[in-house]
Amino acid sequence: MALPGKPTLGELRAELLSRLGFAAQGAAAGTLITTVDSYLKRGQEYLYWKYDFNELRRIHDYTVNPGQILYDWQDDMEPRRLISVQVLFNGVWEPLTEGIEWQHDTYVDSRYHPQRYDRRDQLEIWPEPDSNYTLRVEYFQRLARFEQDGDRCTIDDALLFNYALGKSKRHYNQPDAQDYFDEVADLLRRLKSGEHGNKRYVVGEIPGAPLPKPKVVDYT
Repeated sequence: MALPGKPTLGELRAELLSRLGFAAQGAAAGTLITTVDSYLKRGQEYLYWKYDFNELRRIHDYTVNPGQILYDWQDDMEPRRLISVQVLFNGVWEPLTEGIEWQHDTYVDSRYHPQRYDRRDQLEIWPEPDSNYTLRVEYFQRLARFEQDGDRCTIDDALLFNYALGKSKRHYNQPDAQDYFDEVADLLRRLKSGEHGNKRYVVGEIPGAPLPKPKVVDYT
């Protein structure tokens, strides 16, 4: 969901049209509205994937069950923007390694605490848990709907507005478009300078070496 207090699509559009000098167009602004809305919507998507907005960081704790390896994504989760997956084992949070390969699935007789995970249509863990554990997933919240006038933006609205204004001014050949792209770059620098930790998610990254085969549990 969008953060409370963020401006709506309708509010951002009205301000953009005013700054572009089109506020008086009224009902004749149909094409203008379509163009401006596109820059706002696509701009939010572009900036969301370009920059890690710390205010969108979330944590969800799953209770994993013995033998269960698949878990549903939460509604606000963006699976492609996970930060970390950890399991609470003997009072310590242990990170899971991303990537479940065929050789891991051959250990069908092994149950232990989760050590690896994969992002599929559900969150998959390996090996099959031998008991109940707490699995903690840290992630960036997905973008909320941004289609109707009352929908609020999800990311930093000043950054989004200046980006969309720059794109719109360039589209309509207004000479000061670059000024707003410069403001976007400055805002990004300020936001990044205020970060702590600078954790980044890299698509396809599988950190660390493969873990050894987990212990075999005798169920006889």
